[in-house]
Amino acid sequence: MLAREWAQARNSSQLQSVFAGEFLVIDAQTDFDPAAPPEYKAIASGNTAKQANLPRTAASVPEEKLRAIQACFIKPPLRYRTPHVEILANFEKADALCRAAIAEHPQAPDLWIVRNRRITALMGLWKGRADATAFTDAVAEAKLALMGKYPAGTDVVARLCLARQALLAPDGDTKATIKDFIKEAGGKKASGPSLVAASLLALDTGDRLLHKQYRRNFLDKHADDPSLWTATAFLLNRYHRYWMYQPPYTAGWTYGRRQGYFLTTGTAEDAQRTFQAEFKTLDGETVKIPESSEGKWTVISFIPTATGNGYLKGSSAFVAVRPFDDVKLIAAVLDDDADAARKLLEEKKKDKRWKPASFPTLLVPGGIQNPIVRQLGLLGVDIPPGTRPKMNVLILRPDGSIATVISGIAMSFGYGPVVQNVIEWQDEKNVDVALARGDLKEAKRLAFAYAPAKQERPEDAPRNWKPKKIGVPHLRSRAKVYLAMGRLEAAQADIQAVYLTVNSKAGHISMRTDELEETEALKATISAALKQQR
Repeated sequence: MLAREWAQARNSSQLQSVFAGEFLVIDAQTDFDPAAPPEYKAIASGNTAKQANLPRTAASVPEEKLRAIQACFIKPPLRYRTPHVEILANFEKADALCRAAIAEHPQAPDLWIVRNRRITALMGLWKGRADATAFTDAVAEAKLALMGKYPAGTDVVARLCLARQALLAPDGDTKATIKDFIKEAGGKKASGPSLVAASLLALDTGDRLLHKQYRRNFLDKHADDPSLWTATAFLLNRYHRYWMYQPPYTAGWTYGRRQGYFLTTGTAEDAQRTFQAEFKTLDGETVKIPESSEGKWTVISFIPTATGNGYLKGSSAFVAVRPFDDVKLIAAVLDDDADAARKLLEEKKKDKRWKPASFPTLLVPGGIQNPIVRQLGLLGVDIPPGTRPKMNVLILRPDGSIATVISGIAMSFGYGPVVQNVIEWQDEKNVDVALARGDLKEAKRLAFAYAPAKQERPEDAPRNWKPKKIGVPHLRSRAKVYLAMGRLEAAQADIQAVYLTVNSKAGHISMRTDELEETEALKATISAALKQQR
């Protein structure tokens, strides 16, 4: 099972691309511009509108040569499905084109653009086929590059290469090397690309604490920077985060259970990201998100074709029993061919077992070439022949910010209702906030709406009516409110029910979870208060 997941070509291709630093020389938002290459735009920290373009003169490397070199680097997610031999051939081509450009324009003021791409191509060959000669050439090129002129902050590619050389030294001090790398980049004022590069160097050496430090610094300052979308998506990807420091064969026979639990946990991503995009209806009308979300949670399932919205249909039942009309579901087709979408839906209607969705189906302009695919890090959204398509889910908070993105790779191996988990996790946090500010009235309103004390059968209820099953976050919220109200026996009954469920789940995956620790702490608090009362 492990080999089947880890050895998938797309997964290894993504890791090779990230560790080679390709994201540093690829513009995730727009097409390549020789007057504003991605490494130059990245130093503006997202304020590229205020950044002047680089001057281009007769001495500059001709634009057609720069574009030919850039064309060798394929943008995600197509990069991850491109055959390995083709990727290596592209790197070899980029290397040859760069060497020719360097020889023909040795005094060009923008020669650093060429050198950055040669170093990246050589690093790609090193990572892609363990080519030590390519790495040696990359180091030599990096040294030459740093002897020349770079616009401030655009030398990260070269310095990353030399830092890796230092890490390979038998007597090298890995921590000092990485910290020196950041110090040279400006220390606390280090750019986004430098912080990402430092986090990758920490991964190279297996230094979890350093990786966590630079990852945190980067996400706190640059998570919304379009020039670094690919890096941000990688650092927030649930699947990669889970396996980043897991030893092989961890959890024994509960391996799959534990992985599934963490891939679908309700915890929101640890970054502040915004999302704005335009979609099209099948009739050609424009739908803007989050403007059209009406202040509700918005769940968007990105699917390859109009018929692949089964996952959201499963979430419809959860949305229907919410006490508030506060969740919108949308299926977004990564193909802007409205006629093809209509045809597929018409074909589906011929199947008597098929039930139409209760939510709209929209089209993503440009399909997988739309920049939001790279912003969100959608994976497996293109369908090569004979491959099962993967689904990606975006969950937006009512204020339009991103709660989390579950990429195709995480959705493939996760188990459980992730949409429900994420929204109910936030429901509990809302109750916590109300209690923390002393607003018991608001806390009661929310907690008892999510977890009614009594559920009576409506007069017009169907014959198979059953009381709503209350989720763990909602039941735990009600226990907290009962505690604040002084109704300790009710609080104890609720927290005991929560504990039995959470403890059983922890046993199912053979580990103590943070949720179990939190539940036990609350249980102890309630028990102590009840004992004191008695």
